Amino acid sequence: MTPVFTLFLIIFLEGYVVLSTELLAIRLLLPFTGSGTDTVSIIIAAVLMPLACGYFIGGRFKARKKKGKRTFTVRDRLILNLVIAAAILTPGLSYTFLEIAFDWGYHTAGWNNRIWLTAIYSLLFLVTPVFLLGQTVPLISNYFSKTRLPVLAGRILFFSTMGSFVGAVFCTLVLMSFLGVNNTVIITIGCMTALTFMLSKKKISLPTVLVSLCLVLSIGLNSPAAMKHFDIVKYNKYNLIQIRNAEKEQIRVLEINHSFASAVHDLSPTPIVLYVSYIENNFLNPLYDPERPPREILVLGAGGFTMGRFDDLNNYTFVDIDKDLKEIAEEKFLKEELGANKKFIPMEARAYLNQTQKKYDLIILDLYRDPISVPEYLITQEFFEQVKGRLKKGGVIAGNYFASASFSDTYSKKLDNTLRSVYPYINRQIIRDYDPWDRTDDWRNIIYSYTDNGTAQNGIYTDNKNTSLFDKPPILRGTIK
Repeated sequence: MTPVFTLFLIIFLEGYVVLSTELLAIRLLLPFTGSGTDTVSIIIAAVLMPLACGYFIGGRFKARKKKGKRTFTVRDRLILNLVIAAAILTPGLSYTFLEIAFDWGYHTAGWNNRIWLTAIYSLLFLVTPVFLLGQTVPLISNYFSKTRLPVLAGRILFFSTMGSFVGAVFCTLVLMSFLGVNNTVIITIGCMTALTFMLSKKKISLPTVLVSLCLVLSIGLNSPAAMKHFDIVKYNKYNLIQIRNAEKEQIRVLEINHSFASAVHDLSPTPIVLYVSYIENNFLNPLYDPERPPREILVLGAGGFTMGRFDDLNNYTFVDIDKDLKEIAEEKFLKEELGANKKFIPMEARAYLNQTQKKYDLIILDLYRDPISVPEYLITQEFFEQVKGRLKKGGVIAGNYFASASFSDTYSKKLDNTLRSVYPYINRQIIRDYDPWDRTDDWRNIIYSYTDNGTAQNGIYTDNKNTSLFDKPPILRGTIK
């Protein structure tokens, strides 16, 4: 390996590590602080600004000699930066460590503001490592000839950007998809370990030993045993999937990104989740009629595939972005294969609605499990209009949302406004009792349901003009008791 090739390889790996660190941080924080643009923007800012500062400071570095000590060289600076960055990122990119840290923050310290939690995490685990890694390119440039500077600058930027490109694409589309987030973290720390060894003249030295210990610790924190300890069955680019077993009650609980998704009882076919039971009783069971043709039912948000679990008559289409959900549900959650009348399409909800022309008798929206992991693009007026466009005439839409029962916050109010702007005369059913006087803890599963009953009516009743008697259906006139 020629020295020039080695230098460009170091620049390439640095670009990869920085981008993979950014993407891993976004993915790792999703179960704890959600995936909103607000939290993502904080992480991006915590990478870009330190990176720019690292470029600036790295370009000003000069080798210096202290009294009685050898010169602190560019190589020493590079190695020290890598060791410090690896030591910080090893816990910072570990689910095991974050689970313990955020659990302490939520329950002991009482921190529940996800914006501040994201900012604190970024300050502790992203700013310093990225700042140190950002110094790599200007420091490495000291080893190149200063002749033909424009050509050299172009090549350095090319390899650094190529590393970032691979970090953005290969890290998510390949590593997270096929190896999992935990193993992608190990590979990132492994790249930093390789960089340290490439820069070290002595392969056995204090820096190489320290960075090797970081790699060993990362392997331990992200090992299959560590994942099993937290009941994690899959950790891919989309979801952190956990299945918790309550053996005494013979109940299995499915959690996705730390949000309750579903639960099943080994001895009871009846849904044990309240909102699922409500949808089953009021929207699905009435459709079970062997004397009529099968109805077409669309479920956006597969979860544990418990909607219509024992309905072998009607046709179900489950749509969810995570292709691994079906296999996990069949093998580890339901422990049975889906019926022949149930089809799973691994696709993002809006993409599916854009591509399909099929219309459905019933559309169930089960995409919203808690206020943290609400997909922002799935609560917009445009999305609800897409859903309405896939509804058959006279069809029904039922959606499960997690919001304030008494409209005690802006989010719950605007969500209601948005739904009513698309679905006139929509029903709102609060699942589970609540205290209307306690508005600090009134978040509940709320079922919104809409029936396509034709055109809207804009008239109102007043003391001066009241046609209510004539507007009632003929069968009701004079029969209400």
